Amino acid sequence: MKKPYEEIKLRGESFFLLPQRAMYRPSRKQLIISDIHLGKAAHFRKQGIAFPAQSHLKDIDKLNFLLAAWQPHSVLILGDLFHSSYNKEWLWFKSLLMEYEPVQFILIEGNHDILDQTLYSLPNLLKVKVLEEDHFIFSHHPLAKSDKLNICGHVHPGLQLFGTAKQSIRLPCFYLGKVHFILPAFGNLTGLHILEREDNADYYLIVEDKVVKL
Repeated sequence: MKKPYEEIKLRGESFFLLPQRAMYRPSRKQLIISDIHLGKAAHFRKQGIAFPAQSHLKDIDKLNFLLAAWQPHSVLILGDLFHSSYNKEWLWFKSLLMEYEPVQFILIEGNHDILDQTLYSLPNLLKVKVLEEDHFIFSHHPLAKSDKLNICGHVHPGLQLFGTAKQSIRLPCFYLGKVHFILPAFGNLTGLHILEREDNADYYLIVEDKVVKL
């Protein structure tokens, strides 16, 4: 039976690309996600745009599923955890952290992570600007220059595919270029930034419940 993930090598290390728009790093038992944008539904409702009241729970439920399924020692969030001003969706996330108290959550600060600093002061949540290792540098925005592979988010990458009868479909993807590996946005209310295809890049499309290399 085919595995429910796509295994790739980055700088010689194995990573699993998951159809839930996440990545698992088995060597460190680490789950990596980006751009959850919790609070976005409430933000839209304040602007008069109707969204179901339980929209935010899809992301919490998906994260809870991944935590239970993979049992990581740590979760690395590549920015934009929370979308806007404080609201009750932060309490749902805080409850999740309390439920998984042994798991270390690391938030790399994104442009939307602007809540009061005191709210981030949780026992198993660490907030940093960037995270650098021997072969990788983790950030929210893609860095302009790095000698290491820059694993990041922010872009919300996707591709548009066209069929023979003028039909098309837009799908989220993982992007691997020469110096960047960009994760898709984890949040269900995030849009897609459609990428222009590059000859020297690899694209891993999320197609329903599987990841497919283009």
